Amino acid sequence: MRQLVDPDTGEVFYEEQILRRPDEIVKVFRPVGRSSKFVKIKASQKAKRRLRKLSLAEAGFLLKISLYASEGTNLLEGDNERGQKGTPLTVKDLARIANCSYPTARKIVKILIELQVLRRTHLEGRSVLAINPLYSLNGKTAEAWLLQLFKQEITEAGEDPNSE
Repeated sequence: MRQLVDPDTGEVFYEEQILRRPDEIVKVFRPVGRSSKFVKIKASQKAKRRLRKLSLAEAGFLLKISLYASEGTNLLEGDNERGQKGTPLTVKDLARIANCSYPTARKIVKILIELQVLRRTHLEGRSVLAINPLYSLNGKTAEAWLLQLFKQEITEAGEDPNSE
């Protein structure tokens, strides 16, 4: 392994030789700090029409809280930075995440539930909010129970939330 230093930035790089099979792909990532999390915002024409119905405040709130959707389930859960990891986030937690007052967060959550963007469900005796996968999805595919939770909306939209 050879060490190289960028003369402009001083950043250190390492040169390595990697042997791989023709059907293998090599992925490079940084294991330090928090792991990367990707949340897909749906970009179909139907999704864009649905998002246009939201006010700027509602859309901004949704964008900020969607980062806390758990993979595959879209449940809004803590990540140890905001709330305890794996524990459902409260409206008070969501208000802190979205940087708004509790009454404003409560009002927006109520609107998003009425617009079928969010749904309140129960998991292990706790109330938890889930994001409709037609709007946003954390992960490659939505789990079956999430699709069942939003079955009516998905059927009416005539879309598969798991498609690109």
